[in-house]
Amino acid sequence: MSARAKTKDKWSMKKWIKVLAPKAFGFANLGLIPADEPEKALGRTVEVSFYDITKDVSQLHIKLKFQIVKVDDGIALTQLKLMEMTRDYIRSLVRRGTSRVDAILDVQTKDGVKMRVMALAVTVSRIKTSQKKAIRRIMFDIISEKAASLDFDTFIQQAVIGTMATEMQMQAKKIYPIKKVEVYKIKVLTPTTEIPLALPEQVLAKH
Repeated sequence: MSARAKTKDKWSMKKWIKVLAPKAFGFANLGLIPADEPEKALGRTVEVSFYDITKDVSQLHIKLKFQIVKVDDGIALTQLKLMEMTRDYIRSLVRRGTSRVDAILDVQTKDGVKMRVMALAVTVSRIKTSQKKAIRRIMFDIISEKAASLDFDTFIQQAVIGTMATEMQMQAKKIYPIKKVEVYKIKVLTPTTEIPLALPEQVLAKH
């Protein structure tokens, strides 16, 4: 058998598995991946932009990485591993004459998921170190409070959609006028086996 025929035969043996986003993203269809055995799909990652899920062009700068943690009957379930905004987008926010305030902290959600959350605030002009510290404290407090009171899915939704950033901006502008606040990166630290998996019957029926 020729090399080309062997390659063709390998591909004919592969099955296509439908990959779904986790509950926080409405079990959206992330596309199909090939695998000759379903178990071999476990641990693989799928990267998309938030635009691929929402079809909203204003969310093209939000990148998402999902990891496959369960395969059942041709459907792969995933968990979020990373949310990150593009460097180009972040660079566009921070202009000469402004100040950038970063808040980076590890938190644990109400349902026990550990994450490293990174947020930034950009002021309309340069500010003092004391003002930076006050704004950073506000960001720390809001992120910590949200994590302690919300489950993982709700926390992620508020972070990605921007409601958490809006709340931080409203509070931070009491210290100094704010141009923009963003939660620009979330890295999930908890092993995926600790995150509950569930796929409602109505979702299975749809797919």
